[in-house]
Amino acid sequence: MDSELSARLDRIEKLTLLSAKNVLSVDDLALLLGKSPKTIYNTIDELPHYKNGKNVWFRREEIEEWQCQVKHTPITI
Repeated sequence: MDSELSARLDRIEKLTLLSAKNVLSVDDLALLLGKSPKTIYNTIDELPHYKNGKNVWFRREEIEEWQCQVKHTPITI
């Protein structure tokens, strides 16, 4: 039980720190989207991103815009 509680507290701490960041790493984005870093790397060409050598960065604002690109409007009958 202690390890589970510790893991939850660690996740809360990471999410709290993440909320203050505007530029995200792959690990940050994975945590934000609830995906694995491997999934982020596998879909990187679909995501707005920047590269600096081997490092990949994402702007939070651009990721939020990307998430909202396709709007589905409900059909009313």
